Amino acid sequence: QGCPPFAWGWAGLGVAAVATPLSAMASSSSSSRGQYEAVIKGGLKLKGGDKKTCNEVGIKTGGKKKKSQHQEELEQLKEYARIQEEEELSLMKSATRGPTNAEKAFKLAREKREKARVTEAIEYTHRQRMDRFNAHLGSLSEHYDIPKVGPG
Repeated sequence: QGCPPFAWGWAGLGVAAVATPLSAMASSSSSSRGQYEAVIKGGLKLKGGDKKTCNEVGIKTGGKKKKSQHQEELEQLKEYARIQEEEELSLMKSATRGPTNAEKAFKLAREKREKARVTEAIEYTHRQRMDRFNAHLGSLSEHYDIPKVGPG
């Protein structure tokens, strides 16, 4: 029992009986039954499938699958991306080095300046600082006085 070829066309599906006028079908009810006896029932089978079993439409048969060019390009791109990621990781590992001598010296100088600033701020209260500032302004000559502006 192989798959029947598709050579019989539309006649085997009973299309001829459907194309007849309804009045002719109504007049001969017994002859219409005879027309439908030749109809093959069941799912539509296509030729070109496996000879042992008939495959239905949309079901793929097994066989050797070839990779398309698009899939090969995708694989190449994935490999390229993986290589780039490995290179970036190696660069990140090499970039994590210790501070240079200049960086160490800069850090020490910055800490020293910060200590000096803190000790100066702690040394005097705000009132003492204002008194010192006023004494300094009093010792300056009249050249540094604020000029009067306007009538008065």
